[in-house]
Amino acid sequence: MDEFIATVESHEVPLHPLDTQAAFLNVPYHFFYPNESRSDGFMPSDVLRRTFYQALKRYPILAGYLRSEGTGKTTVVVDKNDLNMPEYLESTSDVPFSQMQEAKFHNSSWPAGLSTAGAITTAGKDGRIKLANIHVVRMKDNSGVVIFVNIPHYVVDGTGFFSFVELWGTICRAERTADVELKQRAAEQEFCFDRGLISRSLPATRKPLDSQTVNVYTGFSPLADWLAWLSPTTRGRVLEKAKFSSNVVSHTFRVSRDSLKQLQSQVCEHITDDGLQVADTHVLAALISKMVAQAHKKCREQGGQSSSLFGTLLSALSSMVFGPETHQSLNLLADVRHGLDIADKSYMGNGLIPHNTQCPLSVLEAPTNAESLAEATNIVSRIYGNADGPLVASFVDMISARPSCFTRPMVYLARHPTSLVITNETGFKLYKADFGDGLPEWVCTIPSFVANFIGFLPSPPPSTDIVVNITLKAPVMKHILNNEFWRDLATIVY
Repeated sequence: MDEFIATVESHEVPLHPLDTQAAFLNVPYHFFYPNESRSDGFMPSDVLRRTFYQALKRYPILAGYLRSEGTGKTTVVVDKNDLNMPEYLESTSDVPFSQMQEAKFHNSSWPAGLSTAGAITTAGKDGRIKLANIHVVRMKDNSGVVIFVNIPHYVVDGTGFFSFVELWGTICRAERTADVELKQRAAEQEFCFDRGLISRSLPATRKPLDSQTVNVYTGFSPLADWLAWLSPTTRGRVLEKAKFSSNVVSHTFRVSRDSLKQLQSQVCEHITDDGLQVADTHVLAALISKMVAQAHKKCREQGGQSSSLFGTLLSALSSMVFGPETHQSLNLLADVRHGLDIADKSYMGNGLIPHNTQCPLSVLEAPTNAESLAEATNIVSRIYGNADGPLVASFVDMISARPSCFTRPMVYLARHPTSLVITNETGFKLYKADFGDGLPEWVCTIPSFVANFIGFLPSPPPSTDIVVNITLKAPVMKHILNNEFWRDLATIVY
């Protein structure tokens, strides 16, 4: 740590409006490493700790603190005389690694206190929001190691997050194996934290945004304005008390890529637009949006669903003012790096933008078959197909002109219980971090994230299956688990 502190230089990183779009959320993941060889020198704690600070030299932003202007504009300040050092914890557990393996890594088998951060970005014990939380847990009899890593969305998205964990692993492996070439490759790896890259890469042309997106980000919302005005620390306390994760249940499923491809072929037979690019993940997103809408309908028919007080009040007020919902607000997260042609620039800031659309509940609630699924898939594929440079530029223009608008989607989602957020992380490097004893056997996020959040993740190699994490209110999840179409396609992991 002292070596890092001695080399850090003071600087500031004014965050881009894209960085604030999910600023109230964390990026928390667990990495499970088995000691298959029963080696006494398995993932030594001193080397893990030392190489973490070596990796931090390449990510000095993680030692900064947040300075907010109260208008949605936020800066990360790295002050060598006032560093906000990451939280780095080490502990041991009396739980053998095999116990977690037998439970398929269900969180009930985890050692107590493994996750040292939750879904909402909140201040640590010293009153500051840490920009990195690390917890290294050595399992009973050195049978394995679990590494928990959390970085707030203020500073990275999935690309930046997993690039850091991989870098840490590479530096550790190079030191342990005395691999000079590997160490050199890690030293030469470039990371871009310059938020100006986004603005410089915007095309000259613009494309109209979907009316639903404009409505969400520009509509009248005093509550959203108040939340945006709060400091990051105070906002975290308020959102934590709102209990967005109350009565929330998460389940993890595995979807066979072969079965999904077969379903994709059946669906495409009913899509008449030959020029529409339909990916298998589009079909998967459409299927989930349908079965969630169907589950909500069953909940309404059976007397509703419980929610947090915050969500209940907003939902009740919305129904009184606007009447019952007729559409599902579908929020698909897409990476701007390809649309802006900067995928090769190693940009580590947030590159995700949400594509909002209104899906008619009449379409989604219809019984699921290849034909009805094709209608929903058509909507999803058109959203992704429209996500090019000009659309990204229009979105950036909109949020840059209204830097405090970042809280509006959160309030909108809370007000509309059928809303859904879907993120495709199958391209992220979840299983790339090798600290010298092999790749992790399993990687997953915290047990309960926030309601109505769906994540697509890669399976542990060499499998190409898709791991699907679904987080919903408990009454809604009950109907998902009983959905016959879903049960035929997906296998529950836990």
